[in-house]
Amino acid sequence: MNLNILKVSKVSDIESAREMYKDHFDIDEYAARSVESIVKDVRKNGEEAVRRYTKDFDKVSFKDWEDASLSEEEINKGYEYVRLNSPELVNAINKSYSNIRLFHEQQLLHEPKTWYIEPETGRKLGQISSAIERVCVYIPGGRYVYPSSVLMTVTPAQVAGVKEIVVCTPSLKDGSLNNLLLYLFKFLNIKEVYKIGGAQAVALMAYGGQKVKKVSKIVGPGNIYVTAAKKMVYGAVGIDSLAGPSEIVIVADKTSNPYYIAADLLSQAEHDPDAKSILLTDNIDTANETIIKIYEEIEFLKSEYGSRVNIDIILKSLSANCRIIYNNSIDLIIKISNEIAPEHLEIMTSHPEKTLEKIKNAGSIFLGNYTPVAVGDYIGGANHVIPTSGTSVFSSPLGVYDFFKKSGVTYYSFDALDRERKFIEDMADSENLLAHKNSVKIRFRS
Repeated sequence: MNLNILKVSKVSDIESAREMYKDHFDIDEYAARSVESIVKDVRKNGEEAVRRYTKDFDKVSFKDWEDASLSEEEINKGYEYVRLNSPELVNAINKSYSNIRLFHEQQLLHEPKTWYIEPETGRKLGQISSAIERVCVYIPGGRYVYPSSVLMTVTPAQVAGVKEIVVCTPSLKDGSLNNLLLYLFKFLNIKEVYKIGGAQAVALMAYGGQKVKKVSKIVGPGNIYVTAAKKMVYGAVGIDSLAGPSEIVIVADKTSNPYYIAADLLSQAEHDPDAKSILLTDNIDTANETIIKIYEEIEFLKSEYGSRVNIDIILKSLSANCRIIYNNSIDLIIKISNEIAPEHLEIMTSHPEKTLEKIKNAGSIFLGNYTPVAVGDYIGGANHVIPTSGTSVFSSPLGVYDFFKKSGVTYYSFDALDRERKFIEDMADSENLLAHKNSVKIRFRS
């Protein structure tokens, strides 16, 4: 094992720390150009183009569009297989769903509902809030199967009251889907599922086809091509966010456990070679000990799980994107964390709640030594579709609020308009929008 992959970097200020991590995510030009061509083709040729790209990119051939649509028979078969053969996993899914549902139902209670006020006679103002009617949930395929992403994306949409939820997810090479996904589709009562992925799936959902009706919003994570497509179709549909590589920041002091820190950094590194894993600490012993434990934990993973754990991805991620950053000021450490604005933030300090009071930017926050990110990934309840690449400075995790739209409502009586007509006319006049001015004046001509 190369013990030079990781080292402690001592920083003196935020500027010197900033040089050690990428604070933004860019879609490269090649991906953008490729996606633009795909989106234009799908917009013009619909399902025919999607089937062609699915054959070219995923090596899956669907003889017709019905073949690309998941049947009720397939869902029932997969559901029964998991129910009969994986009872422990079924129990885990039930608990996960219960926790996720509870969190988002509470979230809904705190969301603004339809409201009206009447500040004076003849004048009424308000806002109506209603669920988006048709939404696409994108579930990534590729290296891993993500049943947790189904729960995290579908549940808040259902709690919000979305009537039509469509799922797109890439199939296996034989055109089938993983039984666990099929179980969840029946469990969540999802009936419209297409076995397609990539930019072509996003484009079809955004613009519709001959047989598929367009959606109003697309949510869920995906690879760089999915992300580029979501960015390109935004405006034709709404999107949740543009997901970059996964990331974790751990803020730790001398009371933390380096074994736990090492394990949590490695859990993030196994996502992707581009995943970022950062430790920020005010204790040099914690920093040095964590590096030692990282190598020990790698050896443990290899011996415990063998070929099931992808050590190659972990090592690539550690080499490129793992940082162990030290400064003896916990206040500077927290400022650096706020500057990074991480997707996942773990706080392992003697008083994590007090540290939390100083946190301004983070997607999802995990407090204490016994709340690893894996809790939030699967079972905790808070959503795991979270802003990445520093975007938590202005955006939030996926929630019920993402599935609502709001409309302002205004009512003026004749007398109310008469009281304020001159203000409107004077402002319209100042902007030289005289037809606006006239639209008020005409109501007072005899």
